Amino acid sequence: MAKENNNDTNVSWIAFKTMVKRDLVIQIRDKWEFVFRVAMLPFMLILLYGYILPRIGLLPATFPTQMFPGMVGMSILVTGIHGTAVPLTMDFNMSREIEDRLMAPVNIRVVALAKMFVGIIESWIGGLIVLPLSLIFMGNSLNLTLNPQSILSLILILILAAISSATLGLLVGTIIKPSQIAAMFPGFLMPLVFLGSIFFTWNALSVIPIIKILVLVNPLVYVNEALRAVMAPQIEHMPLFYSILGIILSILIMGYFGGKRFMRMAKGSQ
Repeated sequence: MAKENNNDTNVSWIAFKTMVKRDLVIQIRDKWEFVFRVAMLPFMLILLYGYILPRIGLLPATFPTQMFPGMVGMSILVTGIHGTAVPLTMDFNMSREIEDRLMAPVNIRVVALAKMFVGIIESWIGGLIVLPLSLIFMGNSLNLTLNPQSILSLILILILAAISSATLGLLVGTIIKPSQIAAMFPGFLMPLVFLGSIFFTWNALSVIPIIKILVLVNPLVYVNEALRAVMAPQIEHMPLFYSILGIILSILIMGYFGGKRFMRMAKGSQ
């Protein structure tokens, strides 16, 4: 029995690695399109809000420090969502490639986890792309505080943020159709980004209580507030415990509903 379980585990692991490798090979082939897609939005926001507006006096000189954690969080979440959701909806509705993967002698969940893992890797790459852009345009204005303890917290938050992006991507990918991908940015990603506590802190919304409550459904709020608490603690932020708790809850909720929808669609494709 133990030997049979080990064989099943080995088969699942091999299938998982093969699926991930294939998706990464496709991304490497289209690497410049990927870099352009991931870098363009952060580049424009950093150029405008992190460099031009503070330089001409329309924003305070401290604004880049407040914005930087939000840019990292935004890049991770948006890249991970796109990297999971778009290939998933294309596989289910256009290429039907998902049918070939579902024929593998492994649990259906392995197929979903492979898609999510690729999204997680892409989300970390998206976060890394923001760093040189930020240093070029905002380096002299950034006042970040990092020590060994905060670095450990930062690593934990980055891991949770990437998982959150993949679970949200799984949910979105099982909802939208390929014809709706173009509408995903203005209809879904724009509200996510601009109400995601990038350009303001969550506490600053106290003057608009209804908005302060409504934005709590946005996982990006918790990610950015957690990053701000670790990287720029001198700026007012949500308590770190609550922001991390919010990320974990969003992972559990989106993972549950995304997984349920994936299983239902996968069984319908078999």
